[in-house]
Amino acid sequence: FSLILGYVLALAIIALAIWLTLRQLRKIPAPALLHGVTTPGETKPGRLAPILFWAAPGSAAVLLIFTLLQGSAQSPVLFFACGALFLIAGLAGMSFWLRRQERSYRRILPITRLLEMGMRNTVRRPGRSMLSIALVACACFVIVAVGASRRDFGAEVLEKGSGAGGFALVAESDLPLHQDLNMASGRSELGIAEDDSALAQLSQVIAMRLLPGEDASCLNLYRPQKPRILGVPEAQIERGGFAFQETLDGAAANPWHLLAMETEPGVIPAIGDYNSARWILHLGLGKDFVMKNEFGEEIKLRFVGLLQSSIFQSEILISEENFVKHFPGRSGYSYFLLEAPLSQAQALAQTLERDLSDYGFDATLTSEKLASFQVVENTYLSVFQTLGGLGLLLGTLGLGIILLRNVIERRGELATLRAFGFREATLRHMLIFENGFLIFTGLVLGSLSALLAIAPHLAVSGAQVPWFSLALTLLAVFASGIFASLVAVHFSARIPLLPA
Repeated sequence: FSLILGYVLALAIIALAIWLTLRQLRKIPAPALLHGVTTPGETKPGRLAPILFWAAPGSAAVLLIFTLLQGSAQSPVLFFACGALFLIAGLAGMSFWLRRQERSYRRILPITRLLEMGMRNTVRRPGRSMLSIALVACACFVIVAVGASRRDFGAEVLEKGSGAGGFALVAESDLPLHQDLNMASGRSELGIAEDDSALAQLSQVIAMRLLPGEDASCLNLYRPQKPRILGVPEAQIERGGFAFQETLDGAAANPWHLLAMETEPGVIPAIGDYNSARWILHLGLGKDFVMKNEFGEEIKLRFVGLLQSSIFQSEILISEENFVKHFPGRSGYSYFLLEAPLSQAQALAQTLERDLSDYGFDATLTSEKLASFQVVENTYLSVFQTLGGLGLLLGTLGLGIILLRNVIERRGELATLRAFGFREATLRHMLIFENGFLIFTGLVLGSLSALLAIAPHLAVSGAQVPWFSLALTLLAVFASGIFASLVAVHFSARIPLLPA
């Protein structure tokens, strides 16, 4: 169905483009058409552009205020809409400026005469110039917004407010441990060598009870009926940490205390990851996940807080007190969070895996665990980035075609300039400057709008943005546009000017 719908929409867009072109050509007298004129002699400034220039950012401001009042200022969708509105405003403002400059050109920058001639030529065909700018701006908007949304995890996992909560390692054991890894006596009972230098870097261990079950993260294609449950000890509740996407109204400075709140019988306060609750469990804040406890009784896990891109995307968390009450048969601890310097984390993991091999102890860097969850999202981002690249390819091809058409229509002008003594190389540079101005304007509009669209990601998530690769991408966009201009200028050089 989607293929048929796409085919029908493509035909509809083609038909609309043909109709708009014919509608414009009908306004031009036949003698002018015979002389190669394809646009009206005078272009009215129009009323739509200034209206959009003020209405789009106004709508974006209203949308931002609404999200702030609703407590959802971190919503990516709403900020993406705001970025798109600012892109529309920028394009509308540029369109209005081009049409105003067409009527009375004013020099606004101290630039060379050759570059000024190129800029003046862009205002002669404001419609075509805006088409070029819009193609580049929209492609850059998608590429920058998608590229900056990619997340790589590094040293920020040691921050208490990150998705790892400040822990460098997360570990599980096949057999539960009953000893306290924070105490030397407990480690001695387990046979852990105290003389290991890596062990001296271990700051704190948070041990949790684990009820095995189905994976509740995006790595599971199906909705789990019996997800993994973690019993959060009092030590973690008091410690706090981790970034929360949403919490119930009236939550304290430490939302982990919500796990101990009083509820009606059969309802257990729970904390989950926002992505897992929203997209896998199809639930949200204040909603209940119904399951049965160890006694066959029906219980409701009510989400009182949702974490933001955390290491707990595979589990649902409840207090240890409620865990022992409803699952008393699961004794000991099988899930561990280890706080240590990142430089010593790998050595510490190897030490614990070696000394606790009889228990099936397996430790993983929290950055690697977060990256494994991010694979799915990055795959979707790659798809959108590919679509943006395809749009950029079409836009670059369109730039070359537009420039070539402009050269064909301006043969008389170019012939006159040659007769006045302008060298062919000078005319080529003028044409390249003309197209370069359009490409640069599109790059700026698209990039700035994309930065607004990803503002929550830049301000809150703490993820590392690949600025260098994005800069290289934008440089490649500009270079590809200039290359298309060079190709168009090369072919235009073969067009004889004397007949003009």
